[in-house]
Amino acid sequence: MAIYDKVLTYSAWVGQTNYLEYDRTLRLKLESGAMAFIAFQKVRPQQWLSFSPSGTTLYMSIDQYDDVYHLLQTERPVFFTALKLLGLYVGAVHTELDLTAGEPTGEGYDDKGLEVLIVQARNQSELTDAEG
Repeated sequence: MAIYDKVLTYSAWVGQTNYLEYDRTLRLKLESGAMAFIAFQKVRPQQWLSFSPSGTTLYMSIDQYDDVYHLLQTERPVFFTALKLLGLYVGAVHTELDLTAGEPTGEGYDDKGLEVLIVQARNQSELTDAEG
């Protein structure tokens, strides 16, 4: 899993082939040393997120390409998060998030927000490391 991993560099590909189901891709080199491959296609496949020892493959719908590419071009720093946690799958390219403030008062974290998923994933990772 890539949790809040800073994007160091990226490359973009736009083309057409008679054998790929996508015509736009982004390859991200992450601060952890891992790579992320994001393919954009008209219909997102059922298996849209996968992990390997060398990195992550994320499929997104074609209409998200411009937004993701814009973030990479205009924002610094930019981060990549891809995780499977408690049956939830997340793949995101995003700007910096404030994870240092702790849980907000009142209702707490937005249960559907990216911040809470990252905090939960980090906590789960720390528990797994402590047990191992």
